[in-house]
Amino acid sequence: VVVWLEIHNPFKMLIQDLLPGFKRYLLYEKNLTPRYVKAVFRSLRLLINQNVERSLSAFSTDVLADFLQRMCEERLWTNKTFRNYRQHLHTFFAYAVLKKHLKKNPVAAIAKPKLPARLPRCLTESQLQTLISQVHCYPWQTTLQHFRNVAIIYTFLFTGIRLSELLNLKVAHLNFEERTCFIERGKGKKDRYVPLHPKLMPVLRAYQRKRAEVLPPTEYLFTSSRSSKRLTEKNLYAIVEKLVKACGFKFTPHQLRHTFARVSIENGLGLFLLKEILGHSSVSTSEIYLSVATSRLSSSFAKLDMF
Repeated sequence: VVVWLEIHNPFKMLIQDLLPGFKRYLLYEKNLTPRYVKAVFRSLRLLINQNVERSLSAFSTDVLADFLQRMCEERLWTNKTFRNYRQHLHTFFAYAVLKKHLKKNPVAAIAKPKLPARLPRCLTESQLQTLISQVHCYPWQTTLQHFRNVAIIYTFLFTGIRLSELLNLKVAHLNFEERTCFIERGKGKKDRYVPLHPKLMPVLRAYQRKRAEVLPPTEYLFTSSRSSKRLTEKNLYAIVEKLVKACGFKFTPHQLRHTFARVSIENGLGLFLLKEILGHSSVSTSEIYLSVATSRLSSSFAKLDMF
């Protein structure tokens, strides 16, 4: 009985004691990405380093709220950053409740600050044409780099896939006969199919032919121009940075996803189909693109017989 009390007594249980099991829980039971797990542990390390008392029971709602508010003031956190840290701590203390080390989650009573209703940033029609022109005209070091980088930008623009999804695309995922691309374990570890646009397929085929002339076969679609190693996030951002300087305006891969969604809505694609293509969990997430589909809005408004 004494041994059991020592193990399960929250007054003696330290946060560090739970971390190994918590990490395995996130990775193998919740099936979360290593990237997200690292973010959660960064938040926990900050919490531990900011508090002398490390016992689990010492972290009451007031203590945790004070920590979040203090960090917000000292580090000038945005509301979104505050919410992210709060969610990470909520996940950890929910685990402590699940394992019966606590009776209730102390983070649950901490209010979430409201986020500003921001519209997704998209490229304008003029910027879109400039980007397409620049990716074709840019003096890439090799011919293969030219074909690959054109294929990367076109894939972003004609599929709306996320950066991580593009980097993980495999040659076997492309089905030109059925005009589909298989997205394996996208956000939320969900699989889905994305249609291949007729303007994208010849670009991908041309890239694959050029790559086959220079390098041996590989599993991944987008690789280094010198080897079969998969293209990394750092490599991709280096490509984007060159195009940003050439175009004269800033953009990110995620803005290309937003642009795809806006153009799709403007050209009559339904919200439910857009939801499936983008891999959103709810159609309400896709509805925000209605607000940025200005071309369709202006056209519809012009047809109204107002007065």
